[in-house]
Amino acid sequence: MPIQDSATGDTAVRLIQISDVHYRDAPGTHGFVQHDPDAGLAATLEGAADALASADVLVASGDLADTGEPGAYRRLGDVLQGLPVPVYCLPGNHDSHDAYTAGLPRTGVHLEPAVRIGSWLLLMVDTNALGREHVGDGVYRDLDDRMTRADGPELSAPEAARIREILAGSDAEHALLFLHQPPLAEICPNLDPSGRLGALLRDFPRIRAISGGHLHGSLEGEFAGVPVFVAPSTTYSIDYDGRRFDGPGYRTFTLHPDGRVESAAHTVPGPITDAMRARPAPRFLTELMMGLVTVEEMRALTDEQFEERFGEPRPVRGA
Repeated sequence: MPIQDSATGDTAVRLIQISDVHYRDAPGTHGFVQHDPDAGLAATLEGAADALASADVLVASGDLADTGEPGAYRRLGDVLQGLPVPVYCLPGNHDSHDAYTAGLPRTGVHLEPAVRIGSWLLLMVDTNALGREHVGDGVYRDLDDRMTRADGPELSAPEAARIREILAGSDAEHALLFLHQPPLAEICPNLDPSGRLGALLRDFPRIRAISGGHLHGSLEGEFAGVPVFVAPSTTYSIDYDGRRFDGPGYRTFTLHPDGRVESAAHTVPGPITDAMRARPAPRFLTELMMGLVTVEEMRALTDEQFEERFGEPRPVRGA
């Protein structure tokens, strides 16, 4: 299995995580929250400039394109290539496998599943199995409704085997898993700790932490006794306590040689954040992100039932 190798000696590893970039084929295209993903990413990278200057690596943890458009990956790859650190990417439920693998890679932008830095092994794990179907010979095809199907973390058998092979073949003392959908019980109450992800944690106790995205919020928790972190989005984030939108952001990590993990989430200041914080987050969105309602359940509601349930009209995408 391909593993990039970088040495830092016995010093701490410093990394930055961005997530849920939701780039589009054309710049300036807005989603239903009326926020420009180009502007959000630019503000995030500007706000993270000092952290980038001292970082060893940046991880981009999925939903890198909003609808999987090929041009979105080409444009994003060019932006990430300009950063002063190597970038490692993994896909989210919004990403199209073929366009992602064709458009992103650059000299400094990697799709390899693992990188060794000092005493740490960083693993980029694809947890989108619920949004794919096996078509034979280990080949998987994205389902048309992958965005809604892959709402929780699930490893395919080949992906679990790949990660196991990498872990078994590495003498790194510590490992950190990056994936898109975070395994938080309050978000995914049906997640089985004895499944493929839980078995990895059980069989490889040197996995010290997990970090994901997907939820557009700065959250923390645990799964099977392992700390779980969630990075905010570079497009828009959600303050789940205040039930309001929040600005774009990123997460930083300090990985110590003794296995300790320090992490903090950061929201970048500025006019984008000020404007987002002035708006309440729709109740349907926060309940959807928190696993209290599914897309299928919302689609089954009439417009009148939707408004009665959530206290607001059904949104129109792009309006």
